[in-house]
Amino acid sequence: MKTIVLYYTMSGSTKNEAERVASEKDAILCPIQETNKRNPLSSFFSGCPDAMKRKASRIQPLGYDLNNFDRIVIGCPIWAGFPAPAFNAAVNLLPSGKEIELFFCSGSGKEPKSEQGTKELIAAKGCTLILYRDIKTSGQKK
Repeated sequence: MKTIVLYYTMSGSTKNEAERVASEKDAILCPIQETNKRNPLSSFFSGCPDAMKRKASRIQPLGYDLNNFDRIVIGCPIWAGFPAPAFNAAVNLLPSGKEIELFFCSGSGKEPKSEQGTKELIAAKGCTLILYRDIKTSGQKK
C-alpha cells in the first residue's frame, strides 16, 4: 500500500510525529507549507480565528499527486480547539476514494470540540477515515 504522510507544524511536535509515522509505514513524508509563513503572533491573532471558522490557508504545491497514493495520513497542530488552517487546505486537495488517517497534536492531547466536524470534512471528500488520533505534546522534547 503506497502511503504519504502530510504534515503542518509550527513548533516541531507535529513534524516529530509525522517522521515517526512515515518511518513506521515506510511512507513518503511531505510537509505542508503555507505561502505566507506564520509566526507565533500571527498564528494566534489570525490563525486561531481562521481555524475556528475552518478556513483554509494558502499552501505551496505539495510536489506529489495524491491520486498516486492508497492511503494519506495528515497531521497538524490544534489551534483554539480546531485543526490549523493548513489542514483545511490539505483536505481540499484530497481525491475521493482514499483511505485517510489523521493525527492532531495539542498541549491537552484531546480536543473533542471539532472531532465530528473534522470527520465530516473527510467523508464529504468521498474518503474513508481509518484512524483519528489526538496526541498530547506538552512536556515532550522536540
